[in-house]
Amino acid sequence: MSEKISILLAEDHALVRAGFKSIIDAEEGFDVVGEAEDGLECLELVRAKSPQVVLLDLSMPKLSGLNAISHIKKRYKETKVIVLTAAETTNVWTEVLELGVAGIAMKSISPKELIKGIYSVMEGELFIHSEIQPILDEAAGLNNKRLSVREKQVVKLVAEGYKTKEIAEMLEISDRTVSKHRENLMTKMGATSTAELTNYANETGLTKVRLEEIE
Repeated sequence: MSEKISILLAEDHALVRAGFKSIIDAEEGFDVVGEAEDGLECLELVRAKSPQVVLLDLSMPKLSGLNAISHIKKRYKETKVIVLTAAETTNVWTEVLELGVAGIAMKSISPKELIKGIYSVMEGELFIHSEIQPILDEAAGLNNKRLSVREKQVVKLVAEGYKTKEIAEMLEISDRTVSKHRENLMTKMGATSTAELTNYANETGLTKVRLEEIE
């Protein structure tokens, strides 16, 4: 039996936290290793339990979710953060994505989509709740060629001449995931070759930024 994915719940409302815990407990591949009622307790438990995933509420006492994310990203780089939010504002969503979270979801998310999202971030994917993505796209005035954060990272590395295996190692994702991103990029950009993807990266300036800046 494979090792379970360790998850920390950080949510100040006990009833909401219990609801998410029941969802996670029902999934055989997950294990809740701790529950935090505020931002400071969240950081303490991250340090003590080293969870693979933190489900993090943005609005918490003592230390905000945004500040907690900054600390986790700096000190515990292996821990993936999925933000849970009731704030339907694109500014908030954009800010947490810029901080480098692995996922973002409304608290109204279905159990099925949440479970799928947790598994996807463990595969190195960026998870955005299906209710949030269209709103972000519309707010940004983007068309169907919009690239995800991970796709931007992949196309930048492709343009720089890295092979699939090298990209997988650099981004800590599987070869299969890299190949899937390349396929999606070719479709979105209407490209038929690596040279065309490279041209896109050059034209948009992606080759001139560091990976951490894309995150």
